[in-house]
Amino acid sequence: MPKEEFGEQKSVAEQKHEEMVRRVKEVADYTIETGASTRQVAKFFTENRYKISNATVCTYLTQRLPKIDFARYTLVKPIIDRNTPKTVETVEVRKRIYAATALLLRGLTIPQIVEEINLGKLETERVTFDIVYDDLTKRLQRIETDAAILEDVKKRLAENRLDTLNNQGTNGPNMSALTQPRLDGKFATVEQIEEAKKRI
Repeated sequence: MPKEEFGEQKSVAEQKHEEMVRRVKEVADYTIETGASTRQVAKFFTENRYKISNATVCTYLTQRLPKIDFARYTLVKPIIDRNTPKTVETVEVRKRIYAATALLLRGLTIPQIVEEINLGKLETERVTFDIVYDDLTKRLQRIETDAAILEDVKKRLAENRLDTLNNQGTNGPNMSALTQPRLDGKFATVEQIEEAKKRI
């Protein structure tokens, strides 16, 4: 029997979980009804209901929805897939992909790249780990023709995975991202750190 029938109050955690589930389903239903992209969904809800970022909409639809309501997810996934190739054609997304690639090739890990790209951005414009990972593993292949760059990116991503496993197992934050030295407020690469040591 529900707790309310016995006069028990739901915990704050239970209330938050229920609210999150409600929002995930609501965002999914709007996506199914309109066929909107995640960015359009975020814009609609922020202007009409409650503030939500594009990154949160992506997380709701691709990570939480399959666990909450797989039937809805099967309806949402084709919409996400249909909208994804279009985003590669926008200048903004291409810039983000190339920025992420440049940072990866400078030696930064994906969590570091996410933090770097999100510096100074509004909440609705921020990217997640998953977006950057997809930029580097899927979207870059659609716009980059230089095989050497693609091979270097693949190699760096493999190194990222090894570094992540060595630092944290398979869960939790990448500890190297938390301890990485900074120069001028930005993550420093190994080369920059060595150069700075020489000047001391």
